[in-house]
Amino acid sequence: MSPDQARDLFSEALEGDLDEAQKRAFEAALRDDPALAAEYEDFVDTFRIVGRLGEPETVQAPNLLPRIQERIRRRSGGRYYRDRFSRRSGGPGWAMPVVAAVAVILMLGVVWFALSTTILLEDDPGSRAPASDAAP
Repeated sequence: MSPDQARDLFSEALEGDLDEAQKRAFEAALRDDPALAAEYEDFVDTFRIVGRLGEPETVQAPNLLPRIQERIRRRSGGRYYRDRFSRRSGGPGWAMPVVAAVAVILMLGVVWFALSTTILLEDDPGSRAPASDAAP
């Protein structure tokens, strides 16, 4: 078998599609010509490398989603992509209604205290001048 004929059979030899007579002739051609044997080894190595390129475990894509969500959460002030703690606690917007309610209760307490003190002073009998002391 000539080296050109053997080169034509590289693919069939790699896949194991040669019959016994072709296989013996192909192996004899590789034994007789070391350059042809080196070409065949390069051919086999190339197919092994190309075959590994499609395997999913060789290429690992980075997971960018958590970092992107963290940036959006920081820039939006916690409005988007809050963590579990901020969802449970009600977020930063819960403080304003509580402060407003406490202020209203304090104001009502001050008004009640002022009105009750004023009424007590008006109803106190000792604070009025007696009628006999009045001028004629």
